Amino acid sequence: MSLKPLTTRVETKKAFRSISQNLTRDCIQLVRFVGWKGGRGKYRVYWNPRLRFWTLLRLLKRQQRYWCCFGTKDATKFRGFSITGQINPPVSGFDRRVGGAFVSDGQGRVYIAHSGKIGGGRSGIGKSAFVAAYRGKNWQRVIWPDKKETEIIVIGRVDGAHLQDQIAHFVGEIDRFKRTAVTGKSSPQKRNQKSAFNPEFSGRRKSYSTHAEIESQCDHGPLISALAEELQRRGIAVANDVPRDLFVLSSKGRVRLLFEAKTDLSTSSVYGAVGQLMLHGAAEPKEPRRIFVAPGTPKAATLRALKKLGIEILTYRWDGDSPAFMNLGQLLGKMKAEIL
Repeated sequence: MSLKPLTTRVETKKAFRSISQNLTRDCIQLVRFVGWKGGRGKYRVYWNPRLRFWTLLRLLKRQQRYWCCFGTKDATKFRGFSITGQINPPVSGFDRRVGGAFVSDGQGRVYIAHSGKIGGGRSGIGKSAFVAAYRGKNWQRVIWPDKKETEIIVIGRVDGAHLQDQIAHFVGEIDRFKRTAVTGKSSPQKRNQKSAFNPEFSGRRKSYSTHAEIESQCDHGPLISALAEELQRRGIAVANDVPRDLFVLSSKGRVRLLFEAKTDLSTSSVYGAVGQLMLHGAAEPKEPRRIFVAPGTPKAATLRALKKLGIEILTYRWDGDSPAFMNLGQLLGKMKAEIL
C-alpha cells in the first residue's frame, strides 16, 4: 500500500470537512485575535479543554489552500495569541513547498500529514532541525504525482477516533521544539543525562505500510504523552528524547525506570521493544527497571521470555479518546524506592 496525496478539489474538500467536524467536536467556540509573522486577524477558534489546544480552520481562496492553525495558549483566558503550528494542504494539485497534505492509502482512508517544514522566522527553527528533534515514529513514504518519493509525518486519519489526541501531540512537539530552539535549553531532567545507545538508521524506510501499521504509529505519540501525564499527576518526574520513549530519573540523575511503548503485539513490535529496552538499559551505569508498554497481555511463552529478561509489562487499552493504563498502580508500588 502506497500513500499518495489528494489532488482534486472534490477529494480535499471532503477531507477538510471531515477534519473540521472531528477537531471541533466537544470544543468551546470563541472569537480571538490570532497573530503570525507579518499579520494578525480576528477569527473563530475552537478550544479543546481536554487536550488544551486551540484550532483555527479556514479555506484561503486566494492562496488556494486550507489553513489549519493550532496553538497552546489558553483561549479562554487570552484575547489574542500567536500560532504554534500550521498544516496547510493545497486545495488542488500538489505543492511540496508547503507543510501540509491530505494523503490516501488508496482504500478510502485519508490522513492529514506534514512534511516537517516548520517556520517561525527565528534562528534555529527550520525543517532539518525539527525533523532531528521530532519525537514520533509516524513517518511514512509518499509517492507524488511526479513519481518523486519523500518521507512525511502522517499525523492521523481525518475521520479517526484519536485525531484530536494525535494533533495535540504534534502541536506539542512543535511547541517544545520552538521553545527549546529559542532558549537553547533542554529540560532540567535531562541536562546531566548522557545519551543512551542510539542505533543508526541504515537504508531506506519501507516504501509502504499496511493501514493498521500507519494508524498504530499515529497513536504512539498520544500514548506516550498520556503515560507521561499520568506519571506526572502521581508526582513522578519524567523525561524522554528521540531514541527513548520515556524514562524516570533518580535524584542523582540516573535512569531508574525505562519505558518502551508499542501500539500492537506483532512479532516485530515485541522484538523491537525488547531490543530497545535491553540496549538502552545496558547503556546505563546501573541498569534500570525495563517496562514494556503493551496494548494487552502477550502470549504465555512471550511473557515467560520477557520475565527471564527482567522486562515488566504495563498494559493499556483505549477508553474512548484516551488510553487507560491497567496495572500502573501495581507497577508503581515500589516506584519511590527506585527513584531515591
